[in-house]
Parts: sequence; C-alpha cells; structure tokens
Amino acid sequence: MNLYYEQLNYHNSPFQWVYRNRTTEPFQGYYHLHQGYELLVIHQGRGNVVVNQQTYPISGGKVFFFKPLQLHRVHVDIDDDHPYERSVFHFNAVHMESYLAVFPSVRDFFMRLSKGLVKEQTFDMSDRIVALEQACQEFSAQIAGASAVAKGDQSAIYLLRLLSLIQGKIGPKVDDEERGGEKLRYSERVMEWLEENYSTAFKLEVLADELHMSKSYLSRMFRKETGSSMTEYLSARRIQEACSLLQSSDYSIERIGEMVGLSNASYFIQLFKKMMGISPHQYRLKL
Repeated sequence: MNLYYEQLNYHNSPFQWVYRNRTTEPFQGYYHLHQGYELLVIHQGRGNVVVNQQTYPISGGKVFFFKPLQLHRVHVDIDDDHPYERSVFHFNAVHMESYLAVFPSVRDFFMRLSKGLVKEQTFDMSDRIVALEQACQEFSAQIAGASAVAKGDQSAIYLLRLLSLIQGKIGPKVDDEERGGEKLRYSERVMEWLEENYSTAFKLEVLADELHMSKSYLSRMFRKETGSSMTEYLSARRIQEACSLLQSSDYSIERIGEMVGLSNASYFIQLFKKMMGISPHQYRLKL
C-alpha cells in the first residue's frame, strides 16, 4: 500500500539519493508528502506533476523542487517508447545550511525557494542538460564507497551545483506574479475551489455549477490532467490539514475530522489510518 506520508530514513546521512531510476512498467502515482526537501531530475519521461494546486508537464531536463510536508503527486504515462527515468535527491536542510552560508547568493536563492517567493516549482533545464546530467553522474560516482563525511561534503556540492544551474536559468527576479497570464487548467481551477471548500461536505454538482461545466466532463478533465480523481486529491488534502491540526492544536480527534470536512468520526479515523498507516491518536502520540 502506498502511504500518503513517506517516512524517509536517512540512515544517519543528511540525504537520500537515487540515480537514474528507470521504470518501464505503467504505475499509478499517488499523493504524498515527506519531511525533507526533494529535488527531482527528469532524464526522460512524460506525464505531469501536481503540486501547490498547479499541474506541470513532465519532460526530459525538467527539475522539480518539493518542500517539506508539501503535498504532491507524480503521474507518468509509460509505454514501450516512453520509459520514466529520474534521479531523486532528498535532503535535510539543517545539514546543508552550514555549507550554503559560505555562498550567500545561492543561500538566498534557496531561502526564496523554501519560502515560496519563487512561485514556480519546476524548472526547464533542457538547454543545460549536459551540465545537469554531468552533475548527477559525478555526484553518484563520487559518493560510491566514500566515507560518511565525504558523502556529506559531496551532497552539499551537488546541491550547490543544481541550485546554481537553476538560479542562472531563471535569474534574480522574485516571481510573485501570476504565471505569465497563463490560463488555469481545469484541474487547477478545481484545486483552487477545493482549497476554499475542503472543510465542508463535498458535492460534485455544486463544484460543477460554480465552474459552469458538467460533472462528467469536469471529472474526466481532472483525471486527464492529474492522473487521479478529485476524491483522491480531496482526501489527501484533508489528511494533510488533519496532520497539521494534530500537531498544532489540542482539538479532539472528532473535532479535527469535522474541521477538515469529515464529520463522520469513524470514517475519518479509517481514512487517516489507511493513508498514514496509523490512527490519528497514534500520530499525535508520536509527535
């Protein structure tokens, strides 16, 4: 079972690294989050990524940046001619910050990414694919058989290289504007609506009426653009908010369920356990 919350085990290391993981069999992506940062480098593939209530296309040379505990989903269309190949770098920012401090420009850029001041979370590096591929290849080679200290150093160098490549691509401007006036996709309009209404009972007909579309068309377009159903996205978003409330408040389990639109306490607990692997009460006790 794919759990909504991925517990990353760094094994006493400041990072996790997977180099050029290749998938040739179709698979269904799922909404999830994790406690560390993630840089996802796409070597080849097609599909889309859902993050921050937006949908981004996948293609070779794209780099995605995910923040800690940020809900996201990677959906890939795989066939014989289109495998999915990626390198994944999960890292603990506390370790990296001591290295970044020596490079104030890159450090400031990382802070802008972390705080959401750079609105985009995908960067098309296809015109710098040689440098991108080289950074991944050299990092993978340099950490093979290296000591723990050397691996930590090399992970910081790799992060610096990727951040510098991305920074050079997009320039110094803080992107606090809309995405170039681009028209929102159907799925993005749905996610915006759900963000405002997830705390109430979901009725597809209400959503369809407000967006002036038929229920069947809206459902079909959401799945086409994200690879998932609206129900799957809504459940993940509600559990994300429930986790936040369990961490930051003393509300009862039943009250938290109501606050995220799941007024049936039994169903809320059942859904939470299905997606998190533990009950809301157990989750709160582990904090």
